[in-house]
Parts: sequence; structure tokens; C-alpha cells
Amino acid sequence: MLYEHYKKHAELNHSIYFDGKNTTLGQVLDDHKDYFNKPPSYLLGIDSSYKVAKGKKLKVVTAIQYLPADKMISSNTFCSNADRNGCAKDCLKDSGRLGMMNSQRAMISRGLFYLYMNASYERQLRYELDKAYMTYGNDLAVRLNGTSDINYKDVIKDYPHIQFYDYTKNRNMMMKNKNKNHHYTFSGSMFSDYSIKELKQAVKDKLNIALAFNTANSKQDTLKIPHKLFGVELVSFDDTDARFKDDDGSIGYLSRKGSSIKVRQQDD
Repeated sequence: MLYEHYKKHAELNHSIYFDGKNTTLGQVLDDHKDYFNKPPSYLLGIDSSYKVAKGKKLKVVTAIQYLPADKMISSNTFCSNADRNGCAKDCLKDSGRLGMMNSQRAMISRGLFYLYMNASYERQLRYELDKAYMTYGNDLAVRLNGTSDINYKDVIKDYPHIQFYDYTKNRNMMMKNKNKNHHYTFSGSMFSDYSIKELKQAVKDKLNIALAFNTANSKQDTLKIPHKLFGVELVSFDDTDARFKDDDGSIGYLSRKGSSIKVRQQDD
């Protein structure tokens, strides 16, 4: 039984914010025993967010995986540079549909499956990749790290016919990538001295870079998106999520979605 397996191996006392309240992973497992007694119904969602669905206009069908971010379910992080880049607190895992209980529960299920049933997890992932390619062919693009930052190089190298892409805050992993079918965009941050140093180096290395700004770019927003970063012109990354279509060396901005002007000003 998966539930019993997780109860034996998972960090049951690990604190977690779930369904609008602070609780523990063990309590979430107990409250949803039947749900966690089964493998995840799927790992890859097809065009499962408004942003990735925009790729349809480019004839791109995106399969995306949402795992629990950072240390959501474990003291071992799913995002190696989250703390140093200041993104753990403001992660997308709590925004929009991802913040809903059913989505949170699904992310936890995938994360537990990845951590404690890894061989079964990889078999299911490979099955879903094969099925998605059989369905969508060369229109398919896959983003394995929707809310995580894991190196899937060994899986990706076995699928040279599929286009993979990810955002990452791990510049070192990006520089060492040898899979030509895996496109990385460096997710820049101005949070700390470390993240600013990494961002400057990414610009120097002429990497593709994305920067998120706490503004909807409206007339009411006091924060305005600059035209340039370290002398390089910024372009919009809001129109589509298909980052592998960007020109080499592109630096783009992502404006904040699904928030009011009051909330954005409070967060400045």
C-alpha cells in the first residue's frame, strides 16, 4: 500500500501549508488516505495553464509537470538555489489554480512518488512522454520543471526527438547541459548579492534570461519595467511560454498576473 509506504519513509512531522492552514505532512496523508494510497493519476498536464496554452498560436502543445517546490514536503529541496535567490516564499506553487487544494494535493502526490517510489515514478514519466509524443508528434514540447529545478538530463537524452525546455536558477546546471533538445532560460533574481552576481554572469555569458517584475505594467503601477538590463534591451516574455523559440541571448520580462494594484504595491 502506497499510503503505508509513505507513512514509513516520508518526513511526517515536516511542516506544510495546505488548504489554507499550517499542518504537517503526516496529517495531510492521514486526512487524504485513499488519495495517497494510489499513484498520481498523471505527471504531465497538457496545456494545463493559461500561459503555456498560449503556445498553441505557435503550434506548440506543452506538457508540463508540477512537483512540490523547494522544501514543501521534505527537508531536501526540489529547487537547489531557492533560498539564495529568494524565490521560496513567492513561488508559483501558491498562485492561481496551483494554489487550490486539489492542485496542491496532486503536487504532493507526485513529489512523494518521486522521492519514495522513484523507479515507478520514472517508468510512469517515460510512459507519459511516449504517449504524449504519439499523440502530438513534433508539436510537443515538454517542461518537466513547472515548479521545481531538477536535472533530468538522463531522461531527456533518451528522447532526442522531443523538445524539452525549462527555467532554472541553477546557472551551473544550465552551462553544463549537453542535451541539444533541452533549452534552458536562466531565471534571474535581484534578491541577494549572490543572485545579482549570477545574473550579471548570465548576461556576460549571453544566456537567455527571464526576469519577473512585481507589476502588471499598467498605468496605475508605480514600478515600471526598464527598457534595458546591464545595457541589453528587454523583450516581453508574456506572449508565450515557448522559450525555446526565443532568439539566442534574449533577455525578457515577465509581468505579474492575477493580482490587484493594491496587492502589488504592498509587495513592493
